Order: sequence, then structure tokens, then C-alpha cells
Amino acid sequence: MDLLERRMMIARLIAKELTGTMDEREREELSRWLAEDGRHQEEYERLKISLETNDKVWEEQAAGHRMTDARWELTKQRIRKQRRIVWSRYAAAIVLPLTIAAFWFISRDTSREQVPVQTVAITHGVMKAQLQLADGRKVELNDTTRLRINEVGGTEIQTSDKMVKYTGSDSVEIPLAGERYNTLRVPRGGEFALELADGTRVWLNSESTLKYPVHFTGDLRKVEMTGEGYFEVAKNAGKPFVVAVNGVNVRVLGTSFNVSAYSERVVTTLVEGKVQLQRGADSVILIPNQQGIWRNGKLGFVVKQVEARNYSLWREGIFYFEDTDLETILDVMARWYNVNIFYVNPGVKSMKFSVEVKRYENIEQILRRIEQTKRVKFDIKDRTINVCE
Repeated sequence: MDLLERRMMIARLIAKELTGTMDEREREELSRWLAEDGRHQEEYERLKISLETNDKVWEEQAAGHRMTDARWELTKQRIRKQRRIVWSRYAAAIVLPLTIAAFWFISRDTSREQVPVQTVAITHGVMKAQLQLADGRKVELNDTTRLRINEVGGTEIQTSDKMVKYTGSDSVEIPLAGERYNTLRVPRGGEFALELADGTRVWLNSESTLKYPVHFTGDLRKVEMTGEGYFEVAKNAGKPFVVAVNGVNVRVLGTSFNVSAYSERVVTTLVEGKVQLQRGADSVILIPNQQGIWRNGKLGFVVKQVEARNYSLWREGIFYFEDTDLETILDVMARWYNVNIFYVNPGVKSMKFSVEVKRYENIEQILRRIEQTKRVKFDIKDRTINVCE
């Protein structure tokens, strides 16, 4: 059973418990889920309190069994077709993204909900980037680019398997006429991948850059990044790998992790291995499924337990947000679809949503699903999305 199916099943069990239609087998299954993680019990209690104080939302669900069976079947069909969007009513972090409220909202008739037609076609991002070489030359890249460049020192740059690859000599003991750096820039509406000379692979998200040496010299492999990237670092115990991002150094030996630093926060999420985060005198070590957050103006790193894979799903073509404010969600959309966001009422920025949709869908379809919650509306004009209550 995959992650989404598991969440759907647990959500249904909670719905049945609240409506008094749960049998003994289902009660045992819910009990096992509660025992799996202390956070499950905390969020379960918080969710029950929230639901019990919002009778208006639930007055149409008093039918109990009809709601939990008929609406559930309809919801499953729609979820299979269009992934998932969930309205999170509560500001608290919900461990279970597919909350009970989703059954009611997704099942409502939304045939009259339409995002207005725009006058300029908005398309999703594509594979594109610009490679700037150490001598100043710039090469525009896309998924059909054929490139082969011989660098000083024996390293060859070529495009292969829809990524830029550095092959040949991965390091030198003494820099050749000074260390040579290349830079890969991914614009808004783009994404691209890169394999460094040591075998480390990097996937860059929209509006991101990576500056790196053609050859790694000395006893350290160090690159500089802005934006967001996913790293699979080639192991080399004698030469640690460091990602410098917004003043934070992410130091690893061999591991997989995601780093996001579009704003004042640097968010590092560890998938496997071990990393050390450093900022001045502050330092913390992460283990898998932990996330380290550095925020400018705050003291020290904040470490959270997370489902690490969710934070790198963008690399697999999926947008995933769990109890995330609307401003953050739309910022991501703006970078990927290369659009502008205007808030008619800035107060809606803090509304929380949980969303999982395909990254290559039409943006109108994604916005229409968010509109189904009846909390916000969108008006698209050319390349600007106006957000209204």
C-alpha cells in the first residue's frame, strides 16, 4: 500500500469513528496507527477538538454511514483521476494531510467554479538552463541540446540523458592557473540536472543557480547554491562535500538531501545518510527524515521530524504541500509557471492548505481545485494571477 492509499484509509477510519459507524476491526486498525507515532495521537486529539467546535461544517455529514460510504467512493474516484487537494481548516500542523473535511469539500458540485480564461497561454516549466563557463562563454541548454566541451585539465563537459555531465578528471592536486568555476543558472519556468566530475548529481528547481569548480582541489569539495536543489553526493570519505547556501554550510560525506533557500530561510531535508549544518558558531547534525531550518534573525537551527521524501517530490513531477500557507504555495507556482501573483486581500496569504498535484498540469486546473474549498478565488489576466476572497 503506497503512502497516499494509507492516508486515505486512515482518514476514512477517523470519519467513521466520528460518525459512529466504525466496526471492531476498523477500531483496531486506527489504534495501530495511533500507536505508530506520538505525533499521530497529538494531531488526532487536536483534530477531534477542532471538528467538535465546527458544527456548521459538519451539519451535512450527520447522515453518518451514507456520508462515509457514498462520499468516500466518489472521493476515491476523483482522487485517482486528479491526485489530491485537501482544505486544512486549522493552523496547527496536521500529520494526516487527507483530513476528514476533504471528503465533503471535494465531493461538492463544482461545475459552476471556473477560473476565468486568460488572454495569454500559461504553460508549465520545462527543461532549460544557462551554463556559464569560466572564460565567460554562455551556453543555453534545453532537453535537446547537444554539447561537448573539453576543459583545461582533462575534464569533458557534455549533455547526456537530459543533464549536463562532467567526465574525465574529477580532481587535481594543484589548481591549474587558478581554480576554474562554472555556473548553471535555471530561470523561472525551468529545471535542469547536473552531474559533477566526482559523480555527484544535482537537480536544480526553478530560479536556482549552482556555482561549482570544474575540478575539485584540495581536501574539500565545495559548491555554492541559491534557490532549491536536490543532491545525491558521491561518497569520498577523504574529501567532504559542502553546499554553501545563504550563509549556511551543508557538510556531507555521501548522502541524499534537499535544500531550499528562496527566502530568508534555509531548509535542509535529509533523505539518507548524515549531514552537518553550520552557520557561524551554530551547528547541528541531521539524520534521515529530519529537517534543519535556519532563519535570518533567529538564534540557532530548528530541527523537525518530517517525511523527507515529500520535500523532494518536485523532482518526480509532483507538487506536495502539507498544511502550508497559500503564499508559499503560490510562490512555488509562480516560479514554475513564470507568472506574477497579486493579492486583492493580503489576509488570505496565511490560509493553510494541503495539496498534492502533478507538476506538469495546467495551472488553471490546479487553481480550480483550490477554489473548490470556497475560501479563495482566482482571476487570471495575462501572466498575473489575482487572488481574491
